[in-house]
Amino acid sequence: MQQINPTPVTTPLPANAPVTNTLALKDIHIPEQITNYPVAYGWWLLAVITLIVIVFLFVKNRQKTELKHHQQQAIKQLKNSPNMSNTDVIALLKCAAMHYFSRVQLAKLFGEQFQQFLIEKLTEKHHKAFKQLSTQAFSEQYQAQTNKPSTKTNQELHQAAILWFTHALPPKPQKIRALTVKEQQGANK
Repeated sequence: MQQINPTPVTTPLPANAPVTNTLALKDIHIPEQITNYPVAYGWWLLAVITLIVIVFLFVKNRQKTELKHHQQQAIKQLKNSPNMSNTDVIALLKCAAMHYFSRVQLAKLFGEQFQQFLIEKLTEKHHKAFKQLSTQAFSEQYQAQTNKPSTKTNQELHQAAILWFTHALPPKPQKIRALTVKEQQGANK
């Protein structure tokens, strides 16, 4: 076997040989700088979707805040005036309910009918507590009173009103149902 010499053998150029470039090499050209723009379509799409989601969440949050405004205002008014009479508390309940429910339906309700309407708008688990706290005040509302209602009745109605404001307002969206003939006739009156 023949051994291979790892060092290359070069032949020296004669001293009088002209130095010319024997290889046809071209100058090295640096490629143009790569820019980040225009960004790929996927990034634009992601930016647009993100912007749409942010706007959607902002609008929903604002709607929710506006929807709860009357509820919070009524609770604040009730808490700031603990000596409010039963008649004023019932009027506050009716006023707050009119912001969320049909005025036509609420305008004709008073006394125990109005109490029943308020109970119906509460969730099932709060019916009993609201009825217990408010029955005395609603039954005394239209009676001739020679003496001032008891403070216990007044406090109970305050508690009932706060219970109703916190658990019935704003109403949960319900499936739209067709009005019955009786409801249609009542609305036309």
